[in-house]
Amino acid sequence: MTTINAQDSYQGSYRAGTIAMTVLGVVFVILRFLARWKKSLKPGLDDYMIMAALIPFITLVGLMLALTNYGMGLRSEILPMENIMMIAKLLVVFECIYVTTIGVTKVSILLMYCRIFPTKEIRTASMILGGISLAWVIAIIFVSIFQCTPIARAWDTRIPGTCIDLKGSFIGNAVPNVVTDILILSLPVRVVWGLHASLTHRLSVIGIFLLGSFVIFTSIYRFTTLFDFNPADIAWTLGKSCTWCVVECSTGIISACMPTLRPLFMMISSKFSSQSGTQRTRTTDVENSKGYELDNSALRPADEPRNKTKTHLDVSHADDSSGDEVPLNSIRVQRDMTWQESSGNSFRFK
Repeated sequence: MTTINAQDSYQGSYRAGTIAMTVLGVVFVILRFLARWKKSLKPGLDDYMIMAALIPFITLVGLMLALTNYGMGLRSEILPMENIMMIAKLLVVFECIYVTTIGVTKVSILLMYCRIFPTKEIRTASMILGGISLAWVIAIIFVSIFQCTPIARAWDTRIPGTCIDLKGSFIGNAVPNVVTDILILSLPVRVVWGLHASLTHRLSVIGIFLLGSFVIFTSIYRFTTLFDFNPADIAWTLGKSCTWCVVECSTGIISACMPTLRPLFMMISSKFSSQSGTQRTRTTDVENSKGYELDNSALRPADEPRNKTKTHLDVSHADDSSGDEVPLNSIRVQRDMTWQESSGNSFRFK
């Protein structure tokens, strides 16, 4: 049987984890805008939306630090009633701010998809997933505020009234969050897979979008921590879950920024790549050779029509001049043109 020590504390680890993930989230947003600046491009609506997500995120971090100061991470039995009531009050606000941060981040990702893939399919799917995400945010906020009747019973159980099953509510609310995460991150896969490009190129583009898939793992892990919740000891049993709320929000922001950082990665890799000069030479050679002719007339009779095939290779501009962070524009298209030439100087095109 495990011995319970009332003096156990996780306050230090909760503070350290919260601060570390906050710094990471903010740094990635800054790097995102640096990437846009390097491209000499104005920020898009998705960029402004991810910046807007920082507002509730920073608020969430402040609430988490306040919860820790009031005793989150300690056993409730050693805390005064005033602290427990304050923790319960802050938790109501914490839940509302948490879902707002998640919702705004998801909308930012969907707006980025619409900018990179301006197709009807992507726009329709983004509108549906965005609507579901916003509906989820509104529903969770209402559930958090009106979880008890009267509302004040949520932080003062001495008041007569009723409350919903809070543990069941937490678990039920987390399920659609994980499902929409999976659907949003997998949305570009079908479009990219349908591109007329090599398998390697398609897989590399898909990999760029899946760089942020680790947010799914944080969501799932946070979901598992909810099963430890005990309403009689909220300061102890909800501490890990609240910390992972901050981690999930931070990883969500990082996931939204990862696909936009390719210009910075290219800049860094070009400085350390010894093959960059060779690659530029090859590109120049291909551009100078706009096409070539295959003529098999050497073995043909003089009066027989001759077939010629001209293969034209269209080479895209260098990635660095593109406005897209994802290398969709580096796909090369080959066009074949065949014509038949007769001895009477007449031409017939195929």
